Amino acid sequence: MKKIFASFLLNTAAAFMWAEKISVAVNPGEAYSNRAPQIAVWIEESDGTYVDTLFVTKKASGNKWIGSPKDGRPESLPDWYKSKGQNPAVKISKDELDATTSATPKKGMVIEKDLTLEKGKTYVFKCQANQSFDYNEFYTKQNSGVDGQPAVLYAGEIIPNGTEKEIKLEFSGSKENLTTADKIIESIYVVIK
Repeated sequence: MKKIFASFLLNTAAAFMWAEKISVAVNPGEAYSNRAPQIAVWIEESDGTYVDTLFVTKKASGNKWIGSPKDGRPESLPDWYKSKGQNPAVKISKDELDATTSATPKKGMVIEKDLTLEKGKTYVFKCQANQSFDYNEFYTKQNSGVDGQPAVLYAGEIIPNGTEKEIKLEFSGSKENLTTADKIIESIYVVIK
């Protein structure tokens, strides 16, 4: 009887979960090549609960900043650090580094990953980008530290249901006083198959 009940629970759970092939295309904008940007792409549930990181640049993930303070550079990708609960001064484990990180790609990137997501549940895909020394008349070396202009965030929601879906992540936040930070990335598309 226990085996039958366990099998029933497993089959019921499987009906609500769906193995998804996720593909994310990050297309560079006109300011992408000014300096190698730091980028993170991750998934949250609609209530903000962290699900998984699909990609993060090695400097941000491994605290490999040249001349950074002891607490790392939390301003480089603040929303990703907060969502993941990652202390920017602590390196990510080697297993996770191998699965999700690389140097900043020179010409944009396509990230592919298989994940198990719950059918009918809302997921939020996010991408954050930042460039060091990205100063302008509002964000100067004197008032904004190493980064200059703040990190920018893009987001979009998907509800998996077993059919292919595609969304474009939209800029999230204010573009006020940004001159190049909002031009690091031209577009980000997420496809779930």
